[in-house]
Amino acid sequence: MEIWILDPWGTEERRAWAEGWTRHSRHQIRRLALPADPLPPDPVRGRERALALARRIRRALTGSATPDPTRLPAGRPHLLLALDGMDVAVFREATADLLEGIPVWIYWHDSALGRRRLSDPNRAALEASSARAADRLLFNAEGHRQRFLTALQAIDPAAAAMGAARSATLPPGFSFPTSSPRLTAPEAMGWFLWIFRGDLEALDRLLDAMGLAAAKGIDFRLIALSEDPPRAARALERLPRPLKARLFGILHPEDPEASRWAARSHALLETDPETRSPIWTMTFAARGIPPWVPEGSVLAELLPGLPTWRNGRELAEWIEAERKGSTSSWSGVPTCRSPSWLEALRPYAWPALAARYDASMAGGEAEGAP
Repeated sequence: MEIWILDPWGTEERRAWAEGWTRHSRHQIRRLALPADPLPPDPVRGRERALALARRIRRALTGSATPDPTRLPAGRPHLLLALDGMDVAVFREATADLLEGIPVWIYWHDSALGRRRLSDPNRAALEASSARAADRLLFNAEGHRQRFLTALQAIDPAAAAMGAARSATLPPGFSFPTSSPRLTAPEAMGWFLWIFRGDLEALDRLLDAMGLAAAKGIDFRLIALSEDPPRAARALERLPRPLKARLFGILHPEDPEASRWAARSHALLETDPETRSPIWTMTFAARGIPPWVPEGSVLAELLPGLPTWRNGRELAEWIEAERKGSTSSWSGVPTCRSPSWLEALRPYAWPALAARYDASMAGGEAEGAP
């Protein structure tokens, strides 16, 4: 099969996901991506992104970005796999003359409808429009799928019924590091990594935990990982002065310096909403860095034996226990001394997972855990 991935957000985390699948797939996969956009999708941006990708498709098939009845499409794909963040209904309307008969599926790396607390009704409206227009919906976790369909039921019962019949789960894949994982103890200094993808809800969760830890006088330092360090620095200006003093730096996840700091860190903190594909988190966890993730997150579902934290107070308790060296008596805190998550991650590495993706695109089943 020839599959084209349509990426309206263009983040490097999603690029890593697409490239990993492409390297290990038996299908021909092409990624058409827009430049990275830090702003969350809404109906206006979703429409603009859809039209921009429609022009990319038209240029790829006819050599011109503008409609021209004298130019016939050549080399059409068998399947279009759109990622969340664009209005699929607008895209289909703009490409109807080119793509008749070609199915359009959506893979949801994230969504507003799938979150426990619906805080973005504009984004939810965009997602409902796209769900109605797609031929199939794929979600990164079953909990995400169920919450999405439940929320969609309140907006459009007919679309929710169709979505239930045409949806499945397909876990996010990642590239397992080629080097051996770190199995040594971290430095005595309390370094922690934290992945920040720009979501203010994730920042609020961090503030809840770190504020409590700082108030108790716990010694720790934070290294933030962001695909856009300058923008992250502006967002982190919101940090209270005592916490800002604990922020040692902001690095790109693929910066070699990030790997060096990871080897010195006690844990990797994930505070993003529960719908987000944790590709960077999985990549660092595979290097032996303990992943500390919230209850109900995608990674918690993929690794059901992984201990999770429920709220900021509990995460602060984990930090305190780790800094005091008392986590050995806590069976509920992942540490480098017992990296049970390493083998549990292997089914989600691309050499193992790509065949499942390939089968699902060709009409195979996608449900269930590997």
